[in-house]
Amino acid sequence: MAVILFFLFSLVGILYWKRKIFLLSPVDVFVLFFAGVLISTLLYHNFYPRYEKFNFFQFDFIGKNKFNRTFFVYLKMLLLFLFGVFIYSVVNKSYFVLAKQRIKIIDTRNLKLDTNQISTVIVIIALLCVLLVYIDYGSLLFYRADYIPNDNSVFKIIYQNLFIVLCLLSGAVYRTNRSLALTAFCIAIIVGIGVGSRSATIYLLAFGLSYSVFLNRSRARTFYIFFIPFVILFFGYNISLRLEANGHGLIPYLKVTLEKPEILFTYTVMNIYYTFIFGFYATSETIHLYKNASIGNLITTLNPLPGRLTNWYSIASKLRINEIAPFTAIGELAKYPVFSVFYYSLLGYYFAAIDYFIKNQLVRKKYLWAVLQFLLLVLYVIHSFEYNLRSSHRFIYYSIALYLLYFILKGLKTKLPRKSSNSNLLTE
Repeated sequence: MAVILFFLFSLVGILYWKRKIFLLSPVDVFVLFFAGVLISTLLYHNFYPRYEKFNFFQFDFIGKNKFNRTFFVYLKMLLLFLFGVFIYSVVNKSYFVLAKQRIKIIDTRNLKLDTNQISTVIVIIALLCVLLVYIDYGSLLFYRADYIPNDNSVFKIIYQNLFIVLCLLSGAVYRTNRSLALTAFCIAIIVGIGVGSRSATIYLLAFGLSYSVFLNRSRARTFYIFFIPFVILFFGYNISLRLEANGHGLIPYLKVTLEKPEILFTYTVMNIYYTFIFGFYATSETIHLYKNASIGNLITTLNPLPGRLTNWYSIASKLRINEIAPFTAIGELAKYPVFSVFYYSLLGYYFAAIDYFIKNQLVRKKYLWAVLQFLLLVLYVIHSFEYNLRSSHRFIYYSIALYLLYFILKGLKTKLPRKSSNSNLLTE
């Protein structure tokens, strides 16, 4: 393990010397997420009180050898991934140069907002949302016996998305119309809490991100130092309400907040556990239980064809820890030590290539393809931590298909006469 750590820290030093950590970089997300996994798990395993451990599915209590073996698997994965990134940076030296540049996603210096018009839109959206919520819930927003009063609501998806737009716009005009921005934001949060949905956390994120875009670099850094821990705390609170309250609605949820303030800590820690720690123990259990790891299984899990065109459904039940928890992708790949060397090296190379593509797109202020690629690779990172290899790797196939589609459309565009400026939307 000492050798792995030496080479890992060496690669981190080489790749991250003067590199700018970037919000929409899939490479940074991969490295920071799994670094967070290892640090969080190490602290939880060794220092969190044994009698208070969450111990989902009785996974937490593993011996020293089993823990070290799993820890080694994650270190090896990070090392090979960064090796792939390093190879790409050698092949494409422009990637090193671009990685050291500070990329502004939105240049607010040249962004002129009609705050009066936006304020009018905020008022209209807020009133429309309140009307739709009233039609959907009425007084049940404040108190109801069932979590969902009406099945198949035709309005819920509409006002939930409108509330996100409302919070984005409110964050944008906060500096010029603070009272309206806060009023609109509070309406969204109150409805989100009353409904009992995790969407309240999304509203908070939308408002905060929109607000931070208009801050200078130092103020934005200070803002995120406080905002990120607050979001984590609020999300823990958000998911605790419908689990701890007697009844549902704004009144029971606020009542349980006053009666059980400790749920803020309990569910925040549980949320951190499920996000950064549980997958580690699930991986350990996968390595222990996956006895029938064969080349045939590997080919099936990596086969891009739909499950009904492969033998996936005949082996899927065998690739599970129990009825609820599937094998993890990292655990499955650990059973193929030689193949995993090539897999993670190529994965790092591909992530770096898409990272370069995303940054180039954003430098040119082209957002569509960049955001889509970023979301697909982030979904891969998240799924690989807790879900099986077949489910996770499909996001790589989707990303490759999207990448090819971009170049196909770009090639077609060069052969067609330019009719209007709108034709540049998809490919530039």
